[in-house]
Amino acid sequence: MTETQKEREMRIQSSPQSQKGKFVNPNGVSAKLFSQETWEVTKEYIFGKRIDPKPVIDIPIHRLHPEQWEKHQAGQFSFFWIGHSSILILMENQRILVDPVLEQRASPFSWIGPKRFHPSPVTAEELPDVDVVLITHDHYDHLEKSTLVKINEKVEHFIVPLGIGALMEDWGINPTKIIELDWWETYSSGSIEFHATPAVHYASRGLFDSNQRLWCSWSIIGKEKRAFISGDSGYYDVFKNIGKRLGPFDVTFLKIGAFNDKGTWRSLHMTPEEAGQQHLDLKGQLLVPLHWATFDLAFHPWYEPIERLVTFSEQESITLITPEVGEKINLRDKPNSDHWWLKYKTNNPKQLFDK
Repeated sequence: MTETQKEREMRIQSSPQSQKGKFVNPNGVSAKLFSQETWEVTKEYIFGKRIDPKPVIDIPIHRLHPEQWEKHQAGQFSFFWIGHSSILILMENQRILVDPVLEQRASPFSWIGPKRFHPSPVTAEELPDVDVVLITHDHYDHLEKSTLVKINEKVEHFIVPLGIGALMEDWGINPTKIIELDWWETYSSGSIEFHATPAVHYASRGLFDSNQRLWCSWSIIGKEKRAFISGDSGYYDVFKNIGKRLGPFDVTFLKIGAFNDKGTWRSLHMTPEEAGQQHLDLKGQLLVPLHWATFDLAFHPWYEPIERLVTFSEQESITLITPEVGEKINLRDKPNSDHWWLKYKTNNPKQLFDK
């Protein structure tokens, strides 16, 4: 066992978030893999009558091209939504890649598991050199082994929650590139500070590794702009504390999909309305919805998360940015708030061309 591994284990054991070798949530909520509630949710998802679980026709995709990220200027903040929770941020002459999941399925298997509604707008091979890869937690729709291995040589640093470093080291990623943080710890890259901030969720990639790795949100603090990335989380008033300590945020990237309106699942996965409240707690200016329109991960229609968020945002005067997948967004420009998904929820594809 290397000294790095020993130090890692000691940090995990001494973490305020760790109890008896497992990470825990600040509000005590936990996911029970084999509970009756989990079985009922799973049974409904598999056998229940579904309404529009995926688009009936292909949604718009903007292919990413090298000239789009090479023309970045120092004072600008731009980003591409790659789909689901994957984003490429251009900020203060750095490229920041968040939760890159580019394969066809969010699964440990290539033949089964949630399948993308649309192709990725960029492949691992096409991605540029990246200064920082940020990972929020270890679930397959956020941490993809094949993509990280393919881009390993292009990445200067991987910044991850406690416990994920050992996993990535096993995949062949150089441990000197891996920065592991506990909640409220910070790592600086150039002029940008990366703060690991709390979230309410859980971790596992198999049947026997439950909560052995930490989960987190990220607060990215630059000289000119501040961004917040929620990862997956239930709603909790800790976000008000983050807003006070590190806000206000120019832009928040928040998870809105894969929710259930009741039970423990809701405690671990915010509803769209709770995501809107999270944005207000964080003192955010612009809200970018993530974690929707790519995978079918819950019982709701594929478009329900965004439509509920739009309704809440109109009531609370929240400004949304709703990019199409792969579209480049510059915060200096007028935000794209088009309701593009409306064309793709119809059961009659001919209607798209009749308008």
